[in-house]
Amino acid sequence: MASFNARGRTRLVGYGLCFAVALLIQSLSFVPAPGSTTAPPAPRGSHQVAGLAAASLMTMPTEAWAKGGQWGPLEGKLSSLVHPVIMASLFFATLYAGFLGWQWRQTRELGVELSGLRKQLPKEETEEESSAVKALKAQISKLDTERKEMVKAGYKDQHYTVSSILLGGGVFFTCYGVFNTWFRAEKLFPGPHLFAGAAIVVLWALAAALVPYMEKGNDGARNAHIALNGVNVLLFAWQLPTGFEIAQKVWGLAIPWI
Repeated sequence: MASFNARGRTRLVGYGLCFAVALLIQSLSFVPAPGSTTAPPAPRGSHQVAGLAAASLMTMPTEAWAKGGQWGPLEGKLSSLVHPVIMASLFFATLYAGFLGWQWRQTRELGVELSGLRKQLPKEETEEESSAVKALKAQISKLDTERKEMVKAGYKDQHYTVSSILLGGGVFFTCYGVFNTWFRAEKLFPGPHLFAGAAIVVLWALAAALVPYMEKGNDGARNAHIALNGVNVLLFAWQLPTGFEIAQKVWGLAIPWI
């Protein structure tokens, strides 16, 4: 870390000296008096040297000056790449959470279907069962076995766990990305990526807020939960290309890794 800080200070001092030399050379050139139509000839080679100095300053990576190390590792390239890597991982976590949630919904709906089929069974058993009753019992047995296997898989608990990680990690690393951009550039860049990210966080919060009502069997809350997360997935997928472009720009910045 000390070597990086020393190297950064040396680089900044070098840039400062180059800038001072360019200003000094530029000040040595003669400026025409007000109202004059012609300017006295400048010293031979001064404009060429000043132009080269200015060009060299323009080609120097201004990103290397980002706060001059004020925020330490938070300005580094490694810190700036945390957000895109984590958020890309959370996109796949979103898809997995959706799969688990759908499996839990199927498990619950199987229970409702079984309850309805059991009500169709005759209340009094006879010695000889009709073919319709036998077929109904076979269907009930098949669905009951399938439901028991799905319950054993624990889709509900897995969905809750993955969704909790997604909500907590998503909100944290979204805010981390915003602050990291500010630490590195001292400004934000309003655009589709920033606005879509804010919308995704809001959708996460709204979907999570519906869980208590879903636990009480509110079908409206369940449908709204699915709809909000469906929009979230589409928005997340649409946002990935812009995030990849930003990650490429960060990778190409001439700033220290830490």
